[in-house]
Amino acid sequence: MADQTSIGSAKGRLMLASLAAQLALATVAWAGTPAQPVTPAAAGATTTQSDTVAQLQKEIESLKAAVNTLKAHQDSVWMAKQRAAEVRAIVESTLKASKKESQYLDNPIQAGYDNGFFIQTANKNFSFHFNGYFQYRYDFGSYQPVNQGAYSHLPAGDHLDPTSVPGGDANGFGFRYARLIFSGNVFSPRLTYFIQSDFAGGNGTTNSGYFSEKDLFVAYRFKKWLQVKAGSFLVPFTHVEYISSGLEMVDFNSVEWPFDPARAMGASVYGDIVPNKVDYEVNVNNGANTQGNGIASNNVSLDNRLGFATRWQFGSRISDFVMEPDLRWSKHFQWMLGVAFNFDSQTKSPTAFPAGQGTDTLLGLSSNVTTGFIPSYAFTGNVYRATVDYQMHYRGFAFSPVLFYQDVNESQGAPAPTLTSYYHSSSVQQFAYYLQAGYFIVPHKWEVAASYGQMYTLGQNNHMDAYEAGVNYYIIGDNVKLQMDEIYIPQAAFTNQFAETYANAANYITELQLQVKF
Repeated sequence: MADQTSIGSAKGRLMLASLAAQLALATVAWAGTPAQPVTPAAAGATTTQSDTVAQLQKEIESLKAAVNTLKAHQDSVWMAKQRAAEVRAIVESTLKASKKESQYLDNPIQAGYDNGFFIQTANKNFSFHFNGYFQYRYDFGSYQPVNQGAYSHLPAGDHLDPTSVPGGDANGFGFRYARLIFSGNVFSPRLTYFIQSDFAGGNGTTNSGYFSEKDLFVAYRFKKWLQVKAGSFLVPFTHVEYISSGLEMVDFNSVEWPFDPARAMGASVYGDIVPNKVDYEVNVNNGANTQGNGIASNNVSLDNRLGFATRWQFGSRISDFVMEPDLRWSKHFQWMLGVAFNFDSQTKSPTAFPAGQGTDTLLGLSSNVTTGFIPSYAFTGNVYRATVDYQMHYRGFAFSPVLFYQDVNESQGAPAPTLTSYYHSSSVQQFAYYLQAGYFIVPHKWEVAASYGQMYTLGQNNHMDAYEAGVNYYIIGDNVKLQMDEIYIPQAAFTNQFAETYANAANYITELQLQVKF
């Protein structure tokens, strides 16, 4: 439209110039005609000349009218353009002001997928993220009497009993996890929330098949290095619980179970001291495995337990270790070192107010008065835990050594049976370690992995060995993958349904798992 107007204006100017030129020529021609005396002979000619002048004057008037018409047209076009420009300026100004004044005028709601589905306002003060994952597996376990020859290197006082377990096989399908995660922020990007629930149920030792709330907390960020959160969440101790959907093996090494405080109700201060290189968390809580403790019949429940934990991580790039395998095939050597401490206390005494506790249990203590191991023991007293873990990634290769230690100090006068009954001492220590490695034989697709661990009750004869080997196929990265493990434990120190172990038996376990995560 603008081009057509310009062309029309050009034609008008050309016509106006042409008419002006004709008018000028006519005027010059008329003005330049010399005056002649009128004679009888020229009388007729004079009449003709008068007619010519009259005609020229008529043409001049016609040309003037045409010029005036064209001029009026040009003025009209110019006014229209000016008005259009003014209208545009008004509209643009109004839209700009409206966009600034209101968050709802231009794209009020944003939605999409970015490592999970999300909905958020344009200013990002409110957001809702939806994630989930499930792990569906088939397990086969053969549990046989212990082969005494496998422990021929132990002292003669060893209490292994090859006849204590009759032996048998077990197998079945089931969900390890079936979790939905809701997270986001309200009123400000600084105020966040996190809710994680599991339809597979269970508390780490049994799978009851019911819906259970795993994590529920709110957090506020003052600075990147100073953040706080309160609610139910993982105790900051062992690293494997933070990457439960990104493990190289179907599950973490079996020797880790007795040292993990899992989840608890509490509050934490945490943050990044050096972004992606140094972070920390300091936590106080109701004690290990108390994620459901604190709310009873809609009333705040009082208790007399106390827990404390802190974890510090240092690395070349901490974000590289949200999973154990080097799936991203790091071109440069990446590493992370984690150090953590945990203190927990409880009393299972019937006289404890408001009631005795027993959620923090000791697994896999070696016995000196019975055969093999004490599968589970709810202590009364204090337990001190520590762990050190190291991880590295380089060109598809991942390696991780992990150490665990805990010292249990049982209170005197605790109800029988007590640790003193077994060890003639109110204090006992457990130690465990495992080494794990994995390598992508086909980058980003096929990985082989292996793990070996040992667990001891210090000063006692019996110990537990765990040999594990696996192969993983990453269909769509870590989001869709198949895993298969083979596990051999000459004598398991404890019974745990999720670890598939059976105490005081030789364990041969096959696990096949499909993981889908979004």
